[in-house]
Amino acid sequence: MITRRKARLLSILSVGAIALTACGAPGSPSDGGASTSVQPTKPSSPVSLTILDGAGDLVGSKPIIEQFVKDHPDLVSGVNYQTASAPDVAGKIKTQQSAGSVDISLVLGGPDILGAGEALGLFVQQFPAYVSSLPDLNSIQDKQMQSFQALANGYGVLVRYEQSGPILAHAPSLADVPASPQELLDWAKANPGKFAYAQPPNSGPGRSFLQSLPYMLGDKDPSDPTKGWDKTWAYLDELGKYIHSYPASSTILNQQFGVGELKLIPTIIGMDINNRKSGGWPADSEVSTFADQNWITDGHFSMIPKGVSPKVLYVVLALEKSIVDAKNQAGTLNTGALTTANKNATVAAAGADVKSFLDKWGRPDFYPAALKRGTIHAPLTSEKLQEAFDLWQRKVGSKAGG
Repeated sequence: MITRRKARLLSILSVGAIALTACGAPGSPSDGGASTSVQPTKPSSPVSLTILDGAGDLVGSKPIIEQFVKDHPDLVSGVNYQTASAPDVAGKIKTQQSAGSVDISLVLGGPDILGAGEALGLFVQQFPAYVSSLPDLNSIQDKQMQSFQALANGYGVLVRYEQSGPILAHAPSLADVPASPQELLDWAKANPGKFAYAQPPNSGPGRSFLQSLPYMLGDKDPSDPTKGWDKTWAYLDELGKYIHSYPASSTILNQQFGVGELKLIPTIIGMDINNRKSGGWPADSEVSTFADQNWITDGHFSMIPKGVSPKVLYVVLALEKSIVDAKNQAGTLNTGALTTANKNATVAAAGADVKSFLDKWGRPDFYPAALKRGTIHAPLTSEKLQEAFDLWQRKVGSKAGG
């Protein structure tokens, strides 16, 4: 449940805050974490890395990491891969740092993971301290990527970037697909129980839909869920009268749409592509944009925990640079994102397999044009996004089925 997830995150934050107070300021010798004054040192013999994935990034990044290991046997002896749910990442890192033995070399995850880690002082601030070892972001990121990168406050490197959504998925037989929030509300009212979105704290499409509404509805301040979203909260309250339940995850929402229980759902590009490819949705499922399309971008970062050795630091900085290389990023286009963390990545550089994938599943008659329409926005900061989740639960989610 959302409340349980929030309680767990607050528990992590509270424990971490107590530990940090007791152990000293982040980066001090007593807190077990290396500060950015630590200088990366090239290892004389290969080191072993442990990479913790808190957001499913290994789907695209693991092949790049494996190639890096093959290309640099002098630096890396092997890689241990671990996964964790996003709310559990901070706790795992803090436990190791409190014990004075940091085994995790690199973390992959979204702004929620980075925000929690930043609040607890868990991650190395890579920029500007290690800028000479990292890629020149100005040369690989466009304006929108730079806006997303700014969310990291220097504590992470953008390794995955998506224009994302929201878009509306529907069966091809659906007539008069809604093209505005008002039309969507009218459709839901005429078809009660046939439209739903997943709980935003647990769903990329759910939070994309939530954050796009203040722009489409003309709210006072789309960056302030508390004081600037009056129209959005009123709209979602009304829309909720015709939604029977809010699925607990995107997986459940996709299953309900795939079997026809739901006829219309908000989604994101990657889920559209991958659900059709996997057979979770009918292959002829269609998607559409809003007339006033407001894209909410998504992305993930690579983050380095404080406490890694100077030798491991040297290697993971080199690995980060490799992950965002244009050719390597181009190879991730077969994961369904259609956009990458390097503006110079091209389908041509990715090779025939990626081109074949995009021709078959990437809607070449729809997405290239759709991605150029509308306005693109960075998501809320981690703090404001959590604020939006809490308000959604109180104002909207708590009324489900009522």
